[in-house]
Amino acid sequence: MEGEIFMKNVLTALTTGLVMMASTVCYATIPGTDIAVSGVAPGSSVTDARAKLGDPVTSHGDKLVFPNNIIVECAEYNYDLIEEIGTRSAGNVTSAGLQVGMPEASIMAAYGAPDKVDRDPDDTEYTYYSSGQDKKMEIEVVDGKIVKIKCKIRD
Repeated sequence: MEGEIFMKNVLTALTTGLVMMASTVCYATIPGTDIAVSGVAPGSSVTDARAKLGDPVTSHGDKLVFPNNIIVECAEYNYDLIEEIGTRSAGNVTSAGLQVGMPEASIMAAYGAPDKVDRDPDDTEYTYYSSGQDKKMEIEVVDGKIVKIKCKIRD
């Protein structure tokens, strides 16, 4: 009887350990430099964004709107530091070639299984974290199509 209890405890401990290991391995591994829109990543500078995207069309406080509706949010403490970049317009691509208007299936084809999925009645949001866990990319889908891509420094 004691031997059976001991074996059950050992098997339970092994199973728990394997589940914990598997859960850490399942996350997508995206280099932080690949969490970007049109070649601009969170953590880069507004100077870099201007070189790649041109001059902003408008600005509203810490938000800059670049051509083709790319929206950049700067850090309040350092106006040259990009905290977030996003788009709701086609033509602005991620490092894996995703853009607004593409089918939902293209997300996992490009990046693999997401780290997190939030499903609401109106939309689904796929979240991927960088391999360093310091950045994240959120991809919003409505009616089976990508409608928004946002990359940001992880909060």
